Amino acid sequence: MAPMDVELNLGMFLRHAARHAGDVEVVTREPDGAVRRYTYADLARRAAQLMHGLDRLGIGAGDAVGTLAWNHDRHLEAYFGIPCSGRVLHTLNPRLSPDDLGYTITKAADRAVVVDPDFLPLLRAVPEAVSGLKALIVTGAADTAGLPCDVVGYDDLLADQPETYSAHPIPERSPMGVCFTSGTTGRPKGVVYTHRSAVLHAMAIASGAGAAVGPADCVCVQVPMFHANCFGMPHAAAMVGAKQVLNSGPFDPTALVDLLAAERVTVSAGVPTIWQLVAADLRARDVRLPDLRHVITAGSQPPPSLIEAFWTEFGIPMIQAWGMTEASPVAGVAWPKNHMRDWDSSKLTARVRRQAGLPLAGVEVRLRAEDGSEVPWDGSLMGDVQLRGPWIAGGYLGSDSATDQFDDEGWFTTGDVAIGSPDGYVVIADRTKDLVKSGGEWISSIDMENAIAAMPEVSEAAVIGVPDEKWGERPLACVVAGRPVTLEEVHEHLDGTFARWQLPDRVELLDALPRTSVGKIDKKALRARFGGGSA
Repeated sequence: MAPMDVELNLGMFLRHAARHAGDVEVVTREPDGAVRRYTYADLARRAAQLMHGLDRLGIGAGDAVGTLAWNHDRHLEAYFGIPCSGRVLHTLNPRLSPDDLGYTITKAADRAVVVDPDFLPLLRAVPEAVSGLKALIVTGAADTAGLPCDVVGYDDLLADQPETYSAHPIPERSPMGVCFTSGTTGRPKGVVYTHRSAVLHAMAIASGAGAAVGPADCVCVQVPMFHANCFGMPHAAAMVGAKQVLNSGPFDPTALVDLLAAERVTVSAGVPTIWQLVAADLRARDVRLPDLRHVITAGSQPPPSLIEAFWTEFGIPMIQAWGMTEASPVAGVAWPKNHMRDWDSSKLTARVRRQAGLPLAGVEVRLRAEDGSEVPWDGSLMGDVQLRGPWIAGGYLGSDSATDQFDDEGWFTTGDVAIGSPDGYVVIADRTKDLVKSGGEWISSIDMENAIAAMPEVSEAAVIGVPDEKWGERPLACVVAGRPVTLEEVHEHLDGTFARWQLPDRVELLDALPRTSVGKIDKKALRARFGGGSA
């Protein structure tokens, strides 16, 4: 007989966590240092009360509910309470411009927004978008006078509501969430996730090929819950019943290190900038984290020196992941293979840890040349990265532009350029728009940035192409350093690694590199500033 045909939806995870991990903690550290604790059983009860509260507000099945909040237990309740009642979770990005924030609220057709008091000024700046809401649901005490819609307190909404909820069956292909890209080229684009895609993605993330999370683990993700499903880790941790630790408020490396130590966190995740600041704090205070089994990093390629430092100085493997909003967000993770287990750290860093990752099972990857032909995985030839799979987006919300990224065969063109290694790893060479084309030849900005960042004086580097009458484009290096670094020093450092014609023509010293709304280096801003245009 065939197996049972059971719909895949996030309610499976919530029910499982409440029943089989009901005694496992969910911990929130507030910005003032206060720690709040409860269990998965409490989470399930409060998520049910939120579902009833949304019913009371007249928000129906299929309606979108936004969240504009830090990482904390209330946000986790919304992560499950909104989609597990048949509604659509829209995680709003507070780092977007007011114009883009208002656009995403309107585009997603949000009916209500769960908001932290810290972010109310952002909503005051977009009154046209807010005026169409049924309610703002505020998670704490705040001055709400003058807001152009009804306001209700989050705990007031939950008060006296039943602690169980009998939701109608949720078809697995119905939408569970929407997240918008960061809008680095034009308007942010909406990506819709289904219950099925979220469940399959969480299963892959929890697996040993993903973040390797199980019931014995304690997970603390320093990825904003408003950014691309928080790497899918809240879903994956609940699925396996792992303890979750949520660090709320603006980032403070010392507070994070203390939290990782106090809660004996075993798995964490964050962008490379987070780990650079954590490394500096560990060194400055001579602190170690013996319980931390590994950290996952993604968002941009970490400098090899940072990967090596985490292993050699702190005894913590740093595993690179690769993905994007359109991939829910993880498409691959750079774990070493069995035959690599005895390699020394420097060889692993050079051959594995610097790679974007091994594609997760279910994600198909192909590389395309400019003429449309498929590029062989020979470790040298570059091609445009295309993805296909059960948690890869098939299009953008509504009539958003850039639909040419999706072809008739279901392949999504990511905008990344990569090399496929013969042993199956994807090696990201650059974003298509960030490659420097000089005299008809390509220069990888990522490779040059990593090389420059390895200079002892340099903390960060970004390389962009600027117009050149003779060569079309030439590389310019933007550097953040502890002392002035000259062009000659950069050339001397890169000599032997890069051909002479590839070396940058200029070095610009900056106090800090500009960042996008998701914390990546904003090369569009650098190109606009230094003569390369705004694209």
